[in-house]
Amino acid sequence: MRAPRVRADVAIAAIALLALFGAIFLATVGIDALELRNDFQFFADSETYHDAARGDLPLETLGDIVGIAGNFLGPLIVLRLTGESYYAVLIVNAALLAFSVISLARSLRVDAPKLLFVLLLNPITVSSVLSVNKEILAVAFIALLVRFYAARSLTALVCAALVSVLVRWQMTLLLLVTLALLSPLNPVHRRRVTTLVVLLATLSILYVLLEETLAPIRLNFESAAADYEGSGLYEQLVNLQNQGWYWAIFPVKAAHLLFGMGLRLDRLVAPTNWYSDVWQLLHSTSLLVLFVVLLWRGRFTTKNDLVYLSLVYIAVFAITPIYTPRYFYPVYVFWAAALCTRDPLSPILARRPTPRARRRPVQLAPSPAR
Repeated sequence: MRAPRVRADVAIAAIALLALFGAIFLATVGIDALELRNDFQFFADSETYHDAARGDLPLETLGDIVGIAGNFLGPLIVLRLTGESYYAVLIVNAALLAFSVISLARSLRVDAPKLLFVLLLNPITVSSVLSVNKEILAVAFIALLVRFYAARSLTALVCAALVSVLVRWQMTLLLLVTLALLSPLNPVHRRRVTTLVVLLATLSILYVLLEETLAPIRLNFESAAADYEGSGLYEQLVNLQNQGWYWAIFPVKAAHLLFGMGLRLDRLVAPTNWYSDVWQLLHSTSLLVLFVVLLWRGRFTTKNDLVYLSLVYIAVFAITPIYTPRYFYPVYVFWAAALCTRDPLSPILARRPTPRARRRPVQLAPSPAR
């Protein structure tokens, strides 16, 4: 059976066109927004990363650059490599998106343009190409992680570990947790629901035990919750989590983080903050729509390898008290890939890499006897 065509050339052409329009956007609106000359905020922390690269922030030690409360390492490396050029950053981000889409397409044997189309339905995909950010690095991490399991590539695993350090500490934790959960050394690794329950219980205990270590994140919680301006439910959930009840409130908290903002469509009418009230809101909306589609098509199950990996991701990241829906953009990438695979279970975790076909020696017909 022939493997389906990936059509990488079409995906690359589409991303090149996206980069072209992105350059026009930067020239007309984007750079002025990044330099705070207009209010069209299509980014999250890009201006902060530029300030850090210029030396305007007190980042004197490695602990200041890579820490529990924040990680500047990935964006700073990108800005150093590009000379802080907005257009060079655009090219690097487009290249990372192209690499990620093609790598996922080849690992999962899906059509790259189809996968790219589904990804572009989420506005954070577009914003992650336009300026320096960590979301595009997170997509590359997901692609490398999937490549490791699909092809059993140690090179992909090492690269995934390196990229995780450039993003957030939770990403490195996610990698370690995933390796541990899927290891044969885990006695219940084939019982996925049980594994997730054990993971949630373990995270609940560790969150309480590591209270002092996680103090910088907890200090940022009040301001982050205040920015959301919600009903107070999220704050109540975090208070329960602080008492060791993360395992119990996880379904509600995860749904709140994934979909809660996507239901506030009234904010689109008169946004006060473009990124929060438009980009992140539509990201949550697109995530909710994709969730419903996966349910409708019978693909949202722990038997689906990509959905299972996304649930591990959600369990690790939802424990963070800060309310930041964009942290869950990689979940959208997992679910988009799960939607595009031909097999409804997206098997990669138990699949062996397909060996290259060996050429059979050509047998010459015997010459007739004379």
